Amino acid sequence: MPPVSLMIKPASSLCNMRCKYCFYHSLAEQRESASHGMMSEATLRRTLEQAFAYADGKPVAISFQGGEPLLAGKEFFAAAESMLRKLDRKHSPVSVGVQTNGTLLDEEWCRMFRSFGWLVGLSLDGDRAANALRVDADGEPTFDRVYAAAKLLEKNRTEFNVLSVLTRRNAENIGRIYAFFRRNKFRHLQFIPVLLPLRRDGETRAPEEEDLRLTPDSYATFLKKAFSLYMKDMIDGRYTSIRQFDNFVALANFGRAEQCGMNGSCSRQFVVEGDGAVYPCDFFCLDEYCMGNVNDSTFAALEDSPAAVRFREESALRPEKCESCKYLRMCGGGCRRERADVDKCEAYAEFFDYALPNMKRMR
Repeated sequence: MPPVSLMIKPASSLCNMRCKYCFYHSLAEQRESASHGMMSEATLRRTLEQAFAYADGKPVAISFQGGEPLLAGKEFFAAAESMLRKLDRKHSPVSVGVQTNGTLLDEEWCRMFRSFGWLVGLSLDGDRAANALRVDADGEPTFDRVYAAAKLLEKNRTEFNVLSVLTRRNAENIGRIYAFFRRNKFRHLQFIPVLLPLRRDGETRAPEEEDLRLTPDSYATFLKKAFSLYMKDMIDGRYTSIRQFDNFVALANFGRAEQCGMNGSCSRQFVVEGDGAVYPCDFFCLDEYCMGNVNDSTFAALEDSPAAVRFREESALRPEKCESCKYLRMCGGGCRRERADVDKCEAYAEFFDYALPNMKRMR
């Protein structure tokens, strides 16, 4: 049995922010029920029981995401930690992360996550200008609050990394953004391409959506500039982890990537919504891909459901041009969902021509 990757959405799509590029908000709006409500402790217990039964002693990786997961409250997460200790009867190695926008973090939250040994993922696109699209429910900027949350995590010695959404403008200004992270000694970074709302056949995009989209040129600019900074810091003994590049280095040296979508096929994952509904991927939590409900099924049965099988079969398909590409081993054809918005082929060809010789020396 492979390691179990479990994403739990305790507050479903509910959020106290209104980021102008939020893929999960736009995705949820396409479901019959946009929100699946707050997760009960009974559903949480059932989810964890089934995860450990499915893992059978193998590793279990858990990520709490949203929406904004901290809306579920401190008692929910305290209960989760207690359940994890009690239910792991076969001593599966367990890793836990919480992805948050940071606006609800306080001293108690920080101390709680530190005592649990959980990793906090903080959503922060860079400096004030880079965060212009991350606004609250009233349309007000959130940079000061999120930056203060980062400093609060540091003060309480709570382990955290930074997740940044890569829009066209931010990709073109990655030098300034990386310098901001470096000045603040944020050493674990992840950049994910912006995902525009899924559109049905025939639907057109608003101009403001198109302005966010990464172009091959802007993505190539990001890759080359960010990698040069990453490599320089590594040479100078000031290594900053950029998750995508860490994985590219592993692939360049005949290893495997740990990041979803970088090994040529979709990772097997269970995404559990607030009411226990289960989906195969965070990017495809749509009604047509609902695998069933953990409250009346097992993960083994859900994995073999028609929706799960169809998702895996669809995800195994990749563009015909991939088969003759000399860099197929490095990108695997890319993430299925990202391909719908970003044509990375030209950018990757330019980037790997530039970076691959150096990657092979970075073990």
